Amino acid sequence: MKNTFKVFGIIAIIAVIGFTMTACNKSGGSSGSSSGSDSSKSSGGGKSLNSPEALKEYLDNQPANSPNNPIKVSMGANELMIPKIRDVLNSAGKYVSLNLTGNALTNIPENSFKECETLISVIIPNSVTSIEGAFSGCTKLTSVTIPNSVTIIGFEAFRNCTSLTSVTIPDSVTSIKNYAFEGSGLTSITIPANVTSIGWDVFADCENLTKVTFQGTISSINYKLEKGMSPRDGDLREKYLAGGIGTYTTTAPVNDFSKWTKQ
Repeated sequence: MKNTFKVFGIIAIIAVIGFTMTACNKSGGSSGSSSGSDSSKSSGGGKSLNSPEALKEYLDNQPANSPNNPIKVSMGANELMIPKIRDVLNSAGKYVSLNLTGNALTNIPENSFKECETLISVIIPNSVTSIEGAFSGCTKLTSVTIPNSVTIIGFEAFRNCTSLTSVTIPDSVTSIKNYAFEGSGLTSITIPANVTSIGWDVFADCENLTKVTFQGTISSINYKLEKGMSPRDGDLREKYLAGGIGTYTTTAPVNDFSKWTKQ
């Protein structure tokens, strides 16, 4: 009799264990399937939108986010829409990575995204030939993709973009206008060989800019020095005009008195 109870007890325990393992496997499989689906939904290149109104509606329906997790958006818009897009970005309060390559823009006008503090990154379409003060004061901007179609980086283009630590200037650029990178967070930069003109205070107050590489020749008359004003990037201009093509370095923080050395 005792043996019979033992047998029934063992059978019951085995049944419970089997039921538990089956339930766990079903739960785990369901969770894995859901996770894969979510990943697939979020792994694309961003939402494609064609108007500021559509952008507003989309961003209003997104959860709050951080600068480290921007919402990816691809916009097809013309120049007239750009200021409205900026207004939407400012009012939505969501951090955004903006892809403008769906546009036929030729110019990103002055003040287009001025002081847009929720813009984290931007990809500029390869139809654009000039950037005129477009991103001044975008303090959260960490990445900008400039296409080979751009020939002019305009007046105050990236002024006070304090989070912008690096940028690649394409070989197509021939001119960098006054204050283009003034007060930005740049740590190093390469000036391509085709650049023949640098405006006033392009690198003024870039306290962390300790490495500049010049790949071409710029005359003293075309490397501007604002009359009666200190250069605010030390003797970089003086050292380049004396030393020519090459890489120049200094130590941070960069200021009026910084001494540059050709490597």
